[in-house]
Amino acid sequence: MHFAKASRQAVAIFEKEVEDANSIRDELVAYYGLGLAYSKDKKHTLALKNMREALNRDSENLILQIGLLELHIAAENYFEAEALASSLLSTNPNNYPITMLYNKVLMNKADYETGEEILRELSLIRPRDPQVWYWLAEVQGLDKNIIGLHMSRAEYFYLTGSYETSIKHLRMALELTGKNFQLTEAIYNKIERSHKSIEALKSVS
Repeated sequence: MHFAKASRQAVAIFEKEVEDANSIRDELVAYYGLGLAYSKDKKHTLALKNMREALNRDSENLILQIGLLELHIAAENYFEAEALASSLLSTNPNNYPITMLYNKVLMNKADYETGEEILRELSLIRPRDPQVWYWLAEVQGLDKNIIGLHMSRAEYFYLTGSYETSIKHLRMALELTGKNFQLTEAIYNKIERSHKSIEALKSVS
């Protein structure tokens, strides 16, 4: 799919692979690829049909289940996508691709609170993943959680090496903490962490 010059070329390739398949595994792979190819070609009904053909050959395959979820999102079948994402996440808690796709669906329906909840849980499992913090900040901003927004952005910029920008967001969060001394202390610790990283870079250079 990635190297095909055009989506129609990919469709032709995978249609031929479906015809030539000599085993259930070959059929599964061919139908999976064909589903992705049709989706890229904006033929969503055919895309879903072929992805379901793949799932008929291995209904418990998580890659295929996530593929079906992606196709529902691409087709803007958000009701089906939400039901599938919720079901998959309940049996695969904190799964990275499912959580990120589920958040996309939740953002579409403006359910920012649930999106923040699942991304916050994922951030505990993947604390050094900048993308988790990026999307957590986006959801918190939409949900008017301004302190959370600045804290998550600070973490994103720290992990991507923008220490000064991280400190800037931490100071903005600090202005909003009021008398929450525990949060204030946590922010000061993060500011100190960024300063130490800046000093470490200076010593290397």
